[in-house]
This record gives sequence, C-alpha cells and structure tokens, in this order.
Amino acid sequence: MKTIKYRIIGIICLMLAASCSDLLEEQPRSSLTPDFFRTEQGIVGGLTAVYSHLRYFYGPIGGLYVGTNGTDECTWAVAADGGGREIDSYDINPTMGTLANVWNRSFTYINTCNGIISIGAENNMPASLLAEAKFFRAHDYFMLVQTYGGAPLDLGAGRLAFNTSPVRVSVRSSEQEVYEAIFQDLTEAVAELPDAGRVTGGATKTAARFFLAKAYLTYGWWLERNGKTDPAGKSPAQYYQLAYNTAIEAIRNPASFGLMPTFYDVNLAANDRNKEIVLYADHTDTDAQFNEGGLTDTNGPESGMKENRSNLAITCNFEQATGGVEFNVIRRIAQQDLGRPWSRIMPTAGALLNTFRDKTYDSRYDGTFVTTYYANFDLAEPDVASKQGANGLTILPGEAAWKFFDDDTELNNLVPGASDGFSLPGRAYAAWTPSAINRTRYPGLWKFGPDRADKTRNGPWNAPSTRPFPIAKFSEFYFIAAEAAVKGATVQSGFSAKELINVIRARAGVWRWDNNGRTAKTEDYSADMTAATPANVTIDYILMERSRELFAEGGRWFDLTRTGKLQQYAAEYYVCENGQAVATKHTRNIQPHHYLRPIPEGQLNGMEMSDAEKKAYQNPGYN
Repeated sequence: MKTIKYRIIGIICLMLAASCSDLLEEQPRSSLTPDFFRTEQGIVGGLTAVYSHLRYFYGPIGGLYVGTNGTDECTWAVAADGGGREIDSYDINPTMGTLANVWNRSFTYINTCNGIISIGAENNMPASLLAEAKFFRAHDYFMLVQTYGGAPLDLGAGRLAFNTSPVRVSVRSSEQEVYEAIFQDLTEAVAELPDAGRVTGGATKTAARFFLAKAYLTYGWWLERNGKTDPAGKSPAQYYQLAYNTAIEAIRNPASFGLMPTFYDVNLAANDRNKEIVLYADHTDTDAQFNEGGLTDTNGPESGMKENRSNLAITCNFEQATGGVEFNVIRRIAQQDLGRPWSRIMPTAGALLNTFRDKTYDSRYDGTFVTTYYANFDLAEPDVASKQGANGLTILPGEAAWKFFDDDTELNNLVPGASDGFSLPGRAYAAWTPSAINRTRYPGLWKFGPDRADKTRNGPWNAPSTRPFPIAKFSEFYFIAAEAAVKGATVQSGFSAKELINVIRARAGVWRWDNNGRTAKTEDYSADMTAATPANVTIDYILMERSRELFAEGGRWFDLTRTGKLQQYAAEYYVCENGQAVATKHTRNIQPHHYLRPIPEGQLNGMEMSDAEKKAYQNPGYN
C-alpha cells in the first residue's frame, strides 16, 4: 500500500469572498479547470490536496483552542495567544481568525471535491476515487454545520456543483439541507469505498461509517433540541436508530480496524498509525515540504497553519526553578514525556480530580498525562553528578524532580516555594496536587508528546510534532452506539449501552506499563472497572467516559454542544492563578448563541449584499 504524501498544489477553484484573499497567499498555486478532473492522475492530485487540508483543522494550536478550550477539560495556560484566552472565556466575535478557520478553509476543498465527483463521473473515473471525494465533502460540511449551522451548498454554480469563477454572493442552506447532503455522500461512500484505503491512512468504508453514524447522532440531537422538523419525515428517534445501526455495523465488520489491547498502546508514539486510528491528519519526519511543517523548529513551510503543535500546546513550563529545585534540572528533549514547554493550554483541576477520579484501576489517567518529571540534566551536563532539589536535598539523574499527585491528600502539607511551586518536607522534588496547579505548572499531555530518534538536548525538541494527529478512533464507535442506545435506539443482543461502555472500560483496566513510574506493570483490573459501571448508563456518564478516552483531542466542545450540555459542564472551572496556593472558581459567560461560532467578518465584508442581508446571514448573537 502506498503512503500518501501531501504536496499542496494550491487548488483555487472557487471561493466565497472571505477565503479568496486567504487562499491567494498560498504558494505554489494553480487554477483548476474541468479538464484537470478528466484524468485519473488529475483526480488523484486533487485528492492529495484534499487530504492535505486536514492539517488545517487537526493539530495546529487554533484547532486545539476551538475544540478544547472553554470546556470542562481545559482552559488557557500562561502563554496562550491567538484567541486562546478569548475562546476560553467566550469573549468571541466575528473578527477572530481562529474561529474563522473552518469556514475559510473548507469551501476550497469542498469545491475540489465537487469537481472530482461531477467531472470524474462524466468521464467514468473509478467509483472508489469519487467516493473519497464524497467522503471528504461530507466531512467538511459536517464540520461546518456543527460549527456554524447552515452553510452554502451552492458555491456559485448550483447545488454541489463545481465552480470556476469566484462569486461575491452567497446563500446559506439550512441545517436540514446540509445534513441531507452529508447523509447522501456518506451513504454512497460506505457503499463505494474499499475496506482498506487506497493509501496508508486513506478514506475507507469504516471511516465513512464513523462519520455517518456521528452525523446521524448529531442531527437527531439537533432536531430534538431545536424542535425542528425533518424534511425527510424522520423523527429524532429514527436518526438515533440509524446512528446505532451504523456504529454497530462497523463494530461487527471492522475490516483491519479494531481496539488496541491497552489504552497505553493507543497513544504510544512507537505505535502510531495503529489499527484503532480510523482517520488521521498525517505528518512525516523525513521531508519538511511534504510535512508542511518544520522538522527542526516551529517555522516550517506553513508557519504553523498546518503544523501539528499538539506536542507543544499542553506542556507545562518544566524548565524553570520551582519549589527550590535548581534551574535546568529537567531539560527539553524530543521524548514523549517531555518536548518543548510551550504552555498554551492546561487541564482544569476538575478534570484531574473528577473526570479522572479513578487512578488506581483505570489506566487512562496514567496513559494521558505526564505527572512525574524526571531529572535529565546529565544530557547537557554529563560531568555534573547531582543538583540541588527541594528542601536543599540532592537530586540525581533519573530521579523525580517534579511530581503532580493524584489527589489532594497532600494539599495542606505543601510548602510554597519559588516560581509558583511547592515542596513537601523531606522530599527532593517540587510537588503539586490537583487543586494546586496553576497556569504555568500542571500535568502535561503525554499522549501527544514528541518522539524522535535523536532524543539528545541538541535534537529537534523545538519542532512541531511529526506524529499523525488522530481524527477518528475505533473506540468512538462504542460511544456513538451507546449514546444512541440511551436516546432510545433499539439495541442488538450484547450491544446495550452498558455492554458497549464496558468494552472500553474493560480495556482501560488492563495495564502493561506504569507510564509515570517508568516501570512494567502487568495488571488486569477489567473486572473492577466493569463492576463499577452503573446499571443505568446516562448521557452524563457517557460524556465522562468520552473525556477519559479522548481527552483534549479537540472534540469536547462538539460533544457538549451536540448534547446541549455546554453550560452545565463548562460554565465554571477551577484552577490557581499564578501565585495562588489553592484553586479558585472561574466562571464563563456562556450564552445560548455560543452553541454556534460566528460567521467570519471577512466573509460578510467581501459579499455584495445589503446590510440587512448580511445581518440575516450572520448567526444570532454576533451582529
């Protein structure tokens, strides 16, 4: 099987006015004509660009801010920029570029897909290639409708037709119309895509089922929450049933996909591109041009627009002196539990204490966070045998220098030290409990950490990640089906909501490695995990299981808006401000209109429409 290499060829086929100027900044670029899609080579070239555009959404800091900040999972860290703080506080408006990313980027590639599908069909191109375009067109429209609501299906040449001339007018299709287009594309993609992708990491039948099931589920919720009527005459319950059936079909017929044996194995860098990752935004460490991101620093060909910076974003500043620990006891290296301390996003105290309450049987806390940082100063100072740690005690290479405790048992014993840190009497390491973390000091995210062959101080530790960023995981089929079952779908034998959730929980109870202890741990707590599952699985329980499994992967805001739980879960959170000793409550002013993002101001300014028409085009609450 070929590995896909994304070489952006700058497809400028269409554009609403807002994205026009943005696209013209890309180099190299070319204008595509219908002739381009009359050959299989042209279609493959167009699809390559479509695969490449996933990198705009999955991995860059903006994508992480949009889907992760402002939720119960995460808030802004000390170095947050580019809208990270405003998105978190819901102080948002149509001028914010980070919130415009999905709108401004999607339509170019939707139009590319329009050309592949319509012109390719006219020229008898392979159905499986056209199905890849249908898959990605549906993917982008699904992102658009979840983020902004209704979106234009007519880009200037007719409904889902290929447009070659930029236009300065636009009409937003209704949510129902957009979902209708999504369902049609994905249903055909399920039928026409192969079990194994044309290229490594490519679109498959399983990937199409994933987004079809999730779209059915999301639309059912949308109809129910908004009291809307479905033009096809189906009820929300019927869409929940379709979601359930589609997810169960994928679980029963996984092709080459499936669950990894342990949660640790899912996110271990050495296991990247494993069978549980149904779709990912891929990267490479061999060629900066094909990677579209830097290999040695954060100034690659796309200057952050397509770079996977997940390895940097949720990484605390572990290099400064803290709690009496000498400066540079811990050095940044390209190792999964370290990397560069960029400090843009942090977990909330509630996530550490409540979401990951069970840290004894459940391996997912240990397989998600770095809670122990070890001294490694010998990498840069091989002649230095030891350094001074907290309380004047000695730290040797390989010993714990920073430690974040699992709970607040030691909270009242913490002794404030230098640089917003603490220590414990008689301990050489700086110490925190969940209620003592602040916007500089917090457990980093292990799951996205960097991994390079060169792990020395002089290695590419400042570079963005060259690991693939997960978009869809096989484990999520179980959550989709369980959620649909709770919403009333008729279940199949052996696939009730509790049984589905217990598959995931049983796996979470299997340990093969103590990540933060850096030692083998062969334990099977699956029976303990499933015994603790409540008899009555609720939406709230599923949401917490989702967070434990998929923490900070960019889907939390979408989960909370889909289920109508955004204010309930995200209106307040706890964290220390720097200099504080105990976490305090912070509130977010979440309003009903925050369930959608604003249409970008650049889009509105570029259209030849009256002020009244532009006002009607904008989402309520943002005029």
